[in-house]
Amino acid sequence: MVRKTTVSIRGDRWLINGRVTCPGTRVEGLLMNSRMVQATFDDLNPETRSRWGGPCGVWDAEANTDRFIAQLPVYREHGLLAVTTNFQGGSPEGYSRDQPWNNSAYGVDGTLRADYAGRMGRVIDACDGLGMVVILGLFYFGQDERLRDEAAVVRVVDQVTDWLVERGDRNVLVEIGNEVDLDRLGFERVHYGTAFCAWSVGRN
Repeated sequence: MVRKTTVSIRGDRWLINGRVTCPGTRVEGLLMNSRMVQATFDDLNPETRSRWGGPCGVWDAEANTDRFIAQLPVYREHGLLAVTTNFQGGSPEGYSRDQPWNNSAYGVDGTLRADYAGRMGRVIDACDGLGMVVILGLFYFGQDERLRDEAAVVRVVDQVTDWLVERGDRNVLVEIGNEVDLDRLGFERVHYGTAFCAWSVGRN
């Protein structure tokens, strides 16, 4: 697939395809984005899956992503430049400390689920075609603790990195952990300045 969108940063200004964002406005150089972490949401817990229903009364993760992608041109038309997603989603009930649902792209050993990666790939591709950026989170509190051990955490980072490299994505920013005080990570392991990094030229 030929990539159409590249995100980069020069000094303190964001650029898309080499052009500074929002030129001539008060937000010149900023990356206007919206948190859309439920775009790829799923729930593997049969005890909570029924909470989410949907138009047909049964949760359908693929249909949910389809509906999100269908709205992306509307968001772009209104000036949105980026969307925030996460491989462990976000709480569908707000800041829920207890999260019995299982919305994680990873198995307990850190293996990347093909179905979840497929939905995320479709979102990234759709954004690429529209000249939009994806801010891709790897971990989210309440879900990161589903990973079995340190080796699983490392496997997640390695697999997602390899996945992005193999895809050739250039419109993705990687956020290691949303609010990095996570059970499996913690502030002492993820410095604020490195928790959010540009992904546009591959791994060096």
